[in-house]
Amino acid sequence: MTETGKSWTFILAEDKESRGWWLKITDPEQLLEYHEKTDGARYEGVIRNRAEGRRLEDMTMEERIAATLEGNRNFLYEQAAVMIAGRSGGSFIDGIKGLQLETFQSELRNIREYGAVFMNRVGGHTFLLKYSQFVHRKEPIFPSYRREDIRVRRFEGGSHFYAFVGDMQVRKGDTLKWNTLEAARKAAEAVLEE
Repeated sequence: MTETGKSWTFILAEDKESRGWWLKITDPEQLLEYHEKTDGARYEGVIRNRAEGRRLEDMTMEERIAATLEGNRNFLYEQAAVMIAGRSGGSFIDGIKGLQLETFQSELRNIREYGAVFMNRVGGHTFLLKYSQFVHRKEPIFPSYRREDIRVRRFEGGSHFYAFVGDMQVRKGDTLKWNTLEAARKAAEAVLEE
């Protein structure tokens, strides 16, 4: 649970471009708690690189291009921090703080304008994702399910089957129950393939 007593909600995006698990945050307090829990790890690599003398300024053009194409997070965060520090005439640490502030303001704007901001595993964010599958968790730990996590249940005396994957109940739109064991299992397997 969050410090405010709310659970963390993860959604499975249906959009092809955004496919995967996202953390849904709907209020400023939870957004602030998310950053308190994750920012240290997010910027740790780039700060360590700088402390060890590996700096953006020392990279060749080929190394910079390769890092960009690979989506190297440490490189991208350092690049953004250096640009922000350059705009303000501040230090590299000022650039990291500026990057954190700009990111937080953008995420907060999404909450105000769209009712939620969605965070991916590496701290990227977006808004207005389409989803029907979700799971609530006590901690902001992204789901990672395997076939072994599938369970199908029929309640005593019941005629329908309910599918679960780990701590998540499977749903397909408004459907939460299936008429056969096979259909329920197939629905659970489909979630893993998405």
